Amino acid sequence: MHIKAEKRDVAEKVLAVEDKETALVLSRLLENPKLVNQNRELYVYTGNFKGHKVSVATHGIGAPSSSLVFEELSQLGVKLIVRLGTARSLNDKVKAGDIVISSGASYVPGGTVGEYITESFFVLAAVPDLLLSEKLVEEFSNSGISVKTGPTFSNDNYYSKYYDNKAENLNAKNFLCADMECASLLALSSLRGFRAACALIITEELSANNKKGISEEDLKKLITKAGSAVFDALIES
Repeated sequence: MHIKAEKRDVAEKVLAVEDKETALVLSRLLENPKLVNQNRELYVYTGNFKGHKVSVATHGIGAPSSSLVFEELSQLGVKLIVRLGTARSLNDKVKAGDIVISSGASYVPGGTVGEYITESFFVLAAVPDLLLSEKLVEEFSNSGISVKTGPTFSNDNYYSKYYDNKAENLNAKNFLCADMECASLLALSSLRGFRAACALIITEELSANNKKGISEEDLKKLITKAGSAVFDALIES
C-alpha cells in the first residue's frame, strides 16, 4: 500500500531510520545502492555491504508511521530490522553523543501499540532480539562509540509535555532515554516473527542537571559511523 516495491527489491536485513535524508546518507555506504521506493517519501534503498544484500528504509516519526513501515517490510519478507534513531536522555549517566541499545521499551498503555490487542488484562512485551543487541554493542564498541544498554521509554506525542513533567520520575525508574518508535518496532517483531533491535543516538540531555545537545555536524558524523557499525551487525546476524 505504501512501500511500492516487490519482495525481490528489499533485502531480508534492513536498517530503519527516521527520515529520507538519513536514509540517503547511509545508502552511500552501500555498493550499487538502488532507490526501490519513494512513495509517501518513505524512501527505501537496497544495495550491498561487504558483499551482503541489505536495505535502508525510512520509517518516519512516531508509532503510527513506523508501525506502517514495519508491517509492510514484514509483508515483503524482511527477517531482521535495526532501528538507528535519535532519543532524549533521561539519565545523568547517558550523555549527548552516546548510543543506547534498548533492552526493552516501555510505553503508555493504549495508543498505536495498544491497538494490536483487544484483551485488557495484559500489554504487549516490547523487547529486542538479545543476540542482535549483543552484536550491536560489540560493533559500536569496536568502532570506538560510547554505548550503553538498558530500558527505554517510547511516547506517542512529542509535544505532550510528558518528558518535562515525567523525566525525573522515569529517571528514578532507571529508564535511560526516551524515543517515539522503539516500542512499536519491538512489539511488532514479536507479533510478526521478525528479529529486531534499537540503537538510539542521544541528541539531547533532559535530566534535571543537564540540558545539552549534540550539534548537527557532530550528529551527521555519528550517524555515518554508527550506520557502518549497524551494517556490520546486520550482515553478521
